[in-house]
Parts: sequence; structure tokens; C-alpha cells
Amino acid sequence: MALMVRQKQSAMKPRLVVGSLLMILLLTGCTSVRTLAQGSSETPALEQSLAATSTEALASPRPSSTSTPTTTAEVTITPTASATPTASASPTPVTPTSIPYAQREQIFSEVWNIIHQNYLYPDFRGVDWDEVYLEYKPLIQRAKSNEEFYALLTEMVALLDDRHSRFLAPSAATFEDAFSTGLESYVGIGVRLVPRADGSFIQEVYPDSPAAQVGLQARDRILAIDGEPFDGGSDLYGPEGTEVRLLVMSPGGEPREVTVVRRAVQGRIVPITHRLEGDIGYLKLPTLWVNDMDAQVSGALTDMIAERPIRGLILDLRGNPGGWNYVLTGVLGHFVRGNVGLFFNQNGTKPLMISENAGPDLRSVPLAVLVDDTTASYAEVIAGVLQDVAHAYVVGVPTAGNTETIYAYELVGGARLWVAQEGFKLLNGTNIEGVGIQPDEVIDLDWTTFSEQEDPHVQAALRYFEHLSLGK
Repeated sequence: MALMVRQKQSAMKPRLVVGSLLMILLLTGCTSVRTLAQGSSETPALEQSLAATSTEALASPRPSSTSTPTTTAEVTITPTASATPTASASPTPVTPTSIPYAQREQIFSEVWNIIHQNYLYPDFRGVDWDEVYLEYKPLIQRAKSNEEFYALLTEMVALLDDRHSRFLAPSAATFEDAFSTGLESYVGIGVRLVPRADGSFIQEVYPDSPAAQVGLQARDRILAIDGEPFDGGSDLYGPEGTEVRLLVMSPGGEPREVTVVRRAVQGRIVPITHRLEGDIGYLKLPTLWVNDMDAQVSGALTDMIAERPIRGLILDLRGNPGGWNYVLTGVLGHFVRGNVGLFFNQNGTKPLMISENAGPDLRSVPLAVLVDDTTASYAEVIAGVLQDVAHAYVVGVPTAGNTETIYAYELVGGARLWVAQEGFKLLNGTNIEGVGIQPDEVIDLDWTTFSEQEDPHVQAALRYFEHLSLGK
């Protein structure tokens, strides 16, 4: 989520900022805030598990292509001292960390106060947040290392147990930023994986990569590496020129061994489009997280219909963990317009407004949307809006039910705090959180074990379009 116009809070009206955000943070110790919607806790990996880093759906304004942001920008958050519980004593830290003591105090107070002032649920989901302050302040003061300090903050925020809010140490925040570019440069074999109980599912094989050269394809499973069961970890990485022996199985096939030579890989996460039988378009949207995914989708759809019109479109959101708000609105702009839902918080509501975009207008094209239990966050919002407003036919199993909007607060030193601050309701009043999108046709089969030609969800969508055709 690196490329964005960010916001800060102050008593003054928000103002445009042109200078370096990083320099502002370092010089003032301020905290900035940006918005996104949390995704699920199970996400695709780039030859390893990405933990929770790709689980967001960002609701921040789109970055401007010019040097001057076109929307609101930095505002400082000053923790409210009066809201902070008073501890009976302030223990002297046993061993100072490399983070200055005063800075640790500032970060701890900011984390606690940001949640206290902005959290979506006034009862903190049953957690006594004042008591949390009293419990964790002495622990923070006694932290013996940076790692222990950050681990305590991570543990404290996790007490909210909402699948959304979390604290990231600086290293994790940096990785999170890098992932949002959609670009990967590393030494490996060139695949994107989703760890599964029965082997790591290959979601994408990068063109011209070592994996592509030995014939690995999307939907293959990596069962073992060098004779050891593979759990989706970092074993595919290694020195350039070294070999890795894989046990691989394709849908409907038998396990086979392949040897791949690691080398430098340049990969990019992109939407996948092609045309199925009967002029049915297929669009696989792997994530909304990549910061130009809306433009990529628009270009892919433009190319698809330039060949000849389509009489239906399958939008595949399975495994999509969510992403940026402007990617959400950009994608929806091809299919719906106007107010399509409501965000809500403790202070009221605001509409989700969809306007015309530069890409093709497909509002008259019948839609089928594929979802599964890893479709999360703004990917769920897309599915729900298209089902509710565009009358799309949804196929699969109920989605993750993980749609609250969270705000990212940039803390001094490079750490980051995500806080759940908004919920979302469809126009029909449905709150997706904890419930998920309910498919029109439930097919509870593991689609990852099928080829695309035999995929039961794809086949159901094709039957739906055939039914529409016969009904005319």
C-alpha cells in the first residue's frame, strides 16, 4: 500500500502537502493515517507465505500522477492525555532498547490512544481498554529489545481479536509497502503460491520464468521439495544457478518430479483474461492490492471487447484478499454507477459512490461472479454490489465475511498500526461482516483440484449464460 496520498489529523482543516512525508515523520514524530479495508488472514504467497501482509483492502485516495496530490493529505494525530488511564507507578526500564525511551513511550501512547479514539466498536469487543493500558505500560517500559517492544505492541492490539486491527513492526510495514507495487524481484523459480493442506497451489506462473520453462502451470500443486513435504515456505528461494527438485501434481494427473534451476525472476501480478466458448469473457482478478490493478483491468477488458463483443463475463474473485478502495471503485465502474452501498462508523454513514471510468461500459453485459471462502474484504464488496445492484449470478461458497474498513497509522520509526474504523452495508441493508456473500448457486467443491475446463464453478457460470440465451 505504498503509493497513496496519505492523511494526517490536526485541529486545522486538512491541507495539501507537497514535501517529503518521510522527512515530516522523522522531524516531527507525527503519526499519519491512511485508509483501507481489511482482507482475510489467508492470502496468496510469492513463493512463501506472506503472513498477513496481503490481507488488506485499501480505501485510500488514488495517488496523483502529478507531483501535487489532488486530495487531502498529512495531518498530525496528537494523543489525548486526558483519555489515558493513570498508572500507579512508572517502573524504570531494566535495559534500554535502541529505540529511545521517550520514543517508546510516545509510540505506546499513540497506539493506545488511536484505538481509544477511533475504534469502530465503542465496547472494544468486550476488552477493557483502560485496563489494557495499565497492564501493558510497565511491560513496554521493561522491554529489553526492539523485538520485545514491537512484540508487546503486536500482542496488545491483537487483544481486540477482530481479524482486522493489527500492529506492524517497521520491517513488516516495509514488506507490506513493497507488495502493493505488484512487482517481485528475487532469485527463485517464478510462481505465486497459495499454501494448502495438500500442497502449495500455484496461482500464477510468471512468463519466461524457470517454472514456465519446465512446464509448470497455474493450478498445479507443489507437494514436496527435495523430498520433503512443502508447506509454502521459503524453500524455493536460493542462490542463483542452484537446482531444486519438486514433486508436482496437475489436476487429474499423477505426481511427477521436475528439476528447476533457480535464477533471478522479475514477476508482476496481473489480471488474467481470455475468451471462453460462446463469446463468454473470463476475468481473473487475483487481488485489489496492487496499486494499478484498476488500470490493468480496464486495459484487459478494452482489449477483450475490441476483438468482438462478449455476451457474458465471468469475474473470478476466488482467493482475492481485497485491496485499494480506488481499485474497488475502478473495477465496479465498468458495471454499476451511483450509490451502491454505505460505509458506517460511530459518527454516521457515507455512500460508496461509483462514477464513470475511462474503460468500457459493460453494464448491459450479463455477469457471473465466482467466489470462495478466501474471497475477502473489498473483493466481497465487489461481489455483493454486483449481486445486489447489477443482478450478477454468484457461484461458489460463502465468502470470508471480513469487510470492515481499517485505517493505517504511520508511527515514528517506521512502524504501522491498522485500526478497524468502518463497516459496510449493501443498499439492501445487508452487513457482510461475519456473514459473507451468499452465492446464488452453492457448489462446495475444491475448485483448485480441477482444471479450468472442468472447474465446477466455471461450468455453472457457463450453464447460467446458456440459460439466459435460451430464455431470450
